[in-house]
Amino acid sequence: MAHVLFRYSPSLTVNVVALRGALLPTAGHDAPSFNDPASFAVGTDAAEFQMSAAQMTALMNTWLLRSPKAQLKDVRIAFEGDALRIRGTMKKGLHVGFDATAGVGVTNDNRIRISVREVHAAKLPVKGMMDALGFSMENLVSQKGLHGLSVDKDSFLIDPQTAFPPPQIRARLSAAKIAGNSLVLLFGSGQPELKLHPGKNYIAMRGGRIEYGREEMFDSHLDMIDSTPADPFDFYLDEYWCQMVKGSIKAMPDKSLRVFVTDYAKLPQGACRHGGGTH
Repeated sequence: MAHVLFRYSPSLTVNVVALRGALLPTAGHDAPSFNDPASFAVGTDAAEFQMSAAQMTALMNTWLLRSPKAQLKDVRIAFEGDALRIRGTMKKGLHVGFDATAGVGVTNDNRIRISVREVHAAKLPVKGMMDALGFSMENLVSQKGLHGLSVDKDSFLIDPQTAFPPPQIRARLSAAKIAGNSLVLLFGSGQPELKLHPGKNYIAMRGGRIEYGREEMFDSHLDMIDSTPADPFDFYLDEYWCQMVKGSIKAMPDKSLRVFVTDYAKLPQGACRHGGGTH
């Protein structure tokens, strides 16, 4: 994959700068199927992901903290230099607004560590009081209702292999850092050297068996290419067929297929209704 805005839902996205890996069938599935995001995981040899503050905010509120039991709500994230600024509400009896700064790193067990440096609640410096009393964030925030997210002393831990909906990632997290206005995540050996270049922005598959629409492809050779490459390839797996319908397909002499795909955000309103998508 190269230069793909990958959508897990209309509001939950991640920027895949580059990725090299394999589609791995999950339990109960013989082959990866684009018709079922849960039918495969993305085994990643090397990749670079980037997330903006808005994307991180959406991940927290729509997925990681989606349970009604979660004590953190209405989280808003911003970047300030090499730190995260995290605002929201914390429920400990009452809903209390908090404002925190945190650093970003990687744990030895393959998780993103968000280390809280300073916390203010109701404009009071809570972190200093907690340190003096021997308390930590772990004492304030329950683990109930957290998905792909846990609390360890004064850190939040995010597991990138369970932090997103299917298709989930299977990879070693090698680095997490803030660069400019993005959280940069490197997997495996880091930013990969890609050998397939069917376009500027694309998803290219070679070898193995895949299913899409009503078709199966053996020894696959399928390229899904952004039809408007001036911006990232906006790809939403739940509506991939609708995106293909609005694009064009070219059969190649070597029996491969090249599909020039319309960005999801550029589809006409209502284009994926009445059987246009996968549902």
